Amino acid sequence: MMFSYGDFSTPIFIHEGVPPGVTTMKLMKSAIHYSYEEIPLGGRVHIKADDPVAVAAIHDFFRFQINEHQTGDSLSVP
Repeated sequence: MMFSYGDFSTPIFIHEGVPPGVTTMKLMKSAIHYSYEEIPLGGRVHIKADDPVAVAAIHDFFRFQINEHQTGDSLSVP
């Protein structure tokens, strides 16, 4: 819910700076839609946008998160 309101204070605090994509995601918050889904081991957040600039910002944000948290997820977008 925080992201949908344009509040990215938690990732900014955790990473001691503004992660890539956050500034654009804040500016384009009305073009980005978030939904939450319960799954057996926790939850999953779906982030969707039709605007290519918003999509690029989301991808930048997640690439940063994948690198920072060493999740092992692919950095390429299918």
